[in-house]
Amino acid sequence: MTLLALVLARVPACASDATPVTVGLYPSYPPLDMRDPRTDELQGFDVDLGQMLARRMGRTPRIVETSFAQLIPSLLTGRIAMFFNGMMDTPARRNSIAFVDYLQSGLQFIILASDDHAPRTPADLCGRMVGASRITSEPASLIAWSDQNCVREHRPPVRLFATENSADARLQLREGRVVAVLQDSLTAPWTAHATGGLFLLLGDPFDMTPLGIGLPKDDVALACRTATALAALQTDGTYAALIRKWQLPPSSAITTARPKDCPLPTDCDRP
Repeated sequence: MTLLALVLARVPACASDATPVTVGLYPSYPPLDMRDPRTDELQGFDVDLGQMLARRMGRTPRIVETSFAQLIPSLLTGRIAMFFNGMMDTPARRNSIAFVDYLQSGLQFIILASDDHAPRTPADLCGRMVGASRITSEPASLIAWSDQNCVREHRPPVRLFATENSADARLQLREGRVVAVLQDSLTAPWTAHATGGLFLLLGDPFDMTPLGIGLPKDDVALACRTATALAALQTDGTYAALIRKWQLPPSSAITTARPKDCPLPTDCDRP
């Protein structure tokens, strides 16, 4: 019998609804994690998905709000059992925690809808000023995109305008200092909608990276149950409905397969 089988053999088939599962998140990443400005209630794709996943596993969800920097430490100390916040699944982070990937995110150009002289294709950005937040990896990604799509095609390179943050980049766009802004592809459609169509998306997302649900590295059973529950929500259409509800781009959706070492779904994992 494998170590995984021994671990799973000690796990009850279904946890009691009276046993809460603590779900950590940081409400600073709309439309995944945020607060309703009218009611101050937590809302977003992660909030809905976290609650549905917990219930699918036969557990009562209990959301614990924490800072982004404390998500991994809170998981390691047992304060939370899992977390959501659109965290990138990277090899370095997998050294200390486990992930079940649930979305993917990239970068997306946005332009001003009212600008008659705005670029109409990504190639039109070559030689022009584009804003990107200096506190992120976006400037480096923009330069790499320019090298690939402008310089290599014998066009002038994109001119980088490094801004304080994404909100500042959009301000520079509105004031005409840049012709486009590079933004997280998950937030770009939400930004366009929330501003009443002030911005338009330009081109397709690129540099896609998986985002994961953070889980304890040594809790193999929980990772199996989480992946199985997520796959079930994808199969029955719940996941796609949440993608549409929170206006995430179609490119953000992924397909989750049950890990090969996990057991077959139990009754509490089934519809």
